[in-house]
Amino acid sequence: GGYNNESLINILEQVAEGYISWLDRWEMTVENRKGKVKQVKSFFNYLGVGADAQAALQVHMLRESRPQLFFSRIVNKAWYGIFGAEDIIKATSINLPHDITLIADGVEVPLPADSQGIILLNIDSYAGGVPLWSMGHKAEDVSDGTGNDGRSFRPMKRSKSLDTLRGLKNQHVSSSTNEDHPMPRVPLTSAAFERVDSVEDIASLALTEEEMYSRVTACNRPSSCQDGYLDIVSIRGAFHLGQIRVGLSTAQKLCQCREATIIIKRKVSVQIDGEPWRQNVCTLKVRRKKDAAIMLHRSADESNGVETEMAKLLDWAEERELIDGKVHDALMK
Repeated sequence: GGYNNESLINILEQVAEGYISWLDRWEMTVENRKGKVKQVKSFFNYLGVGADAQAALQVHMLRESRPQLFFSRIVNKAWYGIFGAEDIIKATSINLPHDITLIADGVEVPLPADSQGIILLNIDSYAGGVPLWSMGHKAEDVSDGTGNDGRSFRPMKRSKSLDTLRGLKNQHVSSSTNEDHPMPRVPLTSAAFERVDSVEDIASLALTEEEMYSRVTACNRPSSCQDGYLDIVSIRGAFHLGQIRVGLSTAQKLCQCREATIIIKRKVSVQIDGEPWRQNVCTLKVRRKKDAAIMLHRSADESNGVETEMAKLLDWAEERELIDGKVHDALMK
């Protein structure tokens, strides 16, 4: 991102033709082994753990010590490439599937054996505009445990840490339904637009663990920055990221969830929106913030400004109290 000597007139025209849109905000809390919150950070775009964060950390450390070496966008990208190549040799994140545990909406999601990084996406744009989710692939679930690329992929047994986290060691959710007491119908009001936003809400759906796992790992939703979901993908290292960037490979889709927990068992590299650091043993909990951010969205060229006119129409309807604020926000999404 950033200004790159583009025409200011073109930028102002894009602003004039843009329309107001919503952007989910996410909060990451860092908890120690005793469950005490040590740090809270917010992000809009992505959270990465593993190889991508390691390369970003190396660049960050060099920039802090030798800022004169970063004088153009091309040079900055070259440094990322250099440190990415270094990490290919060192393979600092090769044991990532054993170093972390990923829990999505209360369900443990196994990492591929060759995973060297996971990325939690709020927007489907990474490393200068690469659509990791929409162009990604999902490992095939076949009985012999072989994925679509020939590598072995078998779900690992659930760890004790998940039982401790959920507090469900001796509890099982019943999947039976009572036909004599059907679910009440939801009236068509502004409340109907409210989203389910927590693991507790998902648990109230009375799904078995297998059904919850299938629901989380279905990966059948299109990526959206305003649907309350995180799109989580796996990468096989810095070299794999380079392949993805030039279109020679794709990321592996893992799951989509409203809440994510990452249990870190050994020190790893972590980054949020390009801010990297080395993280000690802890638990990272990611949850959507209540209030979304407002951004100016560029209208697609083929739409002829339809989005902008729709936004103006909704503003007009709310001003005249034809719709309330909740309905306006829901339709804007």
